[in-house]
Amino acid sequence: MAVCRAIVRAAGARARRNGRPQAYRITATSAVGFSLLELIIVMTIITIIAVAVVPVFRGTLASVQTEHGVRDMVATIRYAQERAVTDSLEYRLYLDPEKGEYYLMRLEGHDEDNEKVFEPLEERIGDAMPLPKRMDMKRPRARKDRERDAYYVAFYPSGACDDVTIEFEHEDRSASLRIETNGSLGRLEVKER
Repeated sequence: MAVCRAIVRAAGARARRNGRPQAYRITATSAVGFSLLELIIVMTIITIIAVAVVPVFRGTLASVQTEHGVRDMVATIRYAQERAVTDSLEYRLYLDPEKGEYYLMRLEGHDEDNEKVFEPLEERIGDAMPLPKRMDMKRPRARKDRERDAYYVAFYPSGACDDVTIEFEHEDRSASLRIETNGSLGRLEVKER
């Protein structure tokens, strides 16, 4: 549009120099736009690029979900360690690989047989937290509570915890992570394999 105006102005200036005040009209001889063939070619190129990029994002999403699930569990472990020391109570993180979930409980006291009684926390972190859908928890190297049919990690008021290894693997084996606790020191390590 700006080019057309410039041409009209130039033609008007030329006409005034020649002494002829004429109006020049510029008409478009060709239609402005894209042909159907051009649109089909562009859409084909966009489709090819999209098909090539989708698998890359799918693999990235799987590893992000695995890392996010492990980070949530690490945060829960650290929370349990801190609360055990702060409250001077034993806390347990229960792991259920078959259901693909974990939950946190605290020591409430002892029963008539002097067995420890654990109750769920009232906060949201006491609810069963599921692992991401495509992530599997392998059988952890930890003690098992036969009554609850779940493995557990105990956190003590001294800051120590059980020596445990928890492994996670994405269902297509594209990502694998391991959480290890060093019992007496309460240290936590996350290793990618």
